[in-house]
Amino acid sequence: MQIRAITNQDLIQLAKIEEASQLAPWSQEVFQRCWEANYPGWVLESEENLAAFILISMVSGECHILNLCVHPNYQRQGFGHKLMEFALSWAKQQGAGIVYLEVRHSNNSAISLYRKMNFKQIGERKNYYASKNGREDALIFARDLGME
Repeated sequence: MQIRAITNQDLIQLAKIEEASQLAPWSQEVFQRCWEANYPGWVLESEENLAAFILISMVSGECHILNLCVHPNYQRQGFGHKLMEFALSWAKQQGAGIVYLEVRHSNNSAISLYRKMNFKQIGERKNYYASKNGREDALIFARDLGME
């Protein structure tokens, strides 16, 4: 298992992981725009396959988790946790004092992960995500890196 920076050659595979995992996946074009905007991101490789990825943005000492996704074949093996720890450590080294993220109200496994990682719910965004039945609310979580 290895974590490494995302490369331009990974973008097609990231879109495939996203498509296999999400109700409303990002398109390859969205990944391309993130790449062109130089958003930091990493992949976790397992047996030479891309198993998971994380993309973040950093602005004025704040980190925002844009996307964390684990391929269904690799879920429940701690890969999301490993990538989050890596990204949070990197963000703290870059001077981030706080990390934010949104998560689907129905994504219980992700919510459980974030709570275990000391994220606290600080708000909600109504109708944030597309869903099978229209729109779904997002929960907003934050973690204070400055107190660690």
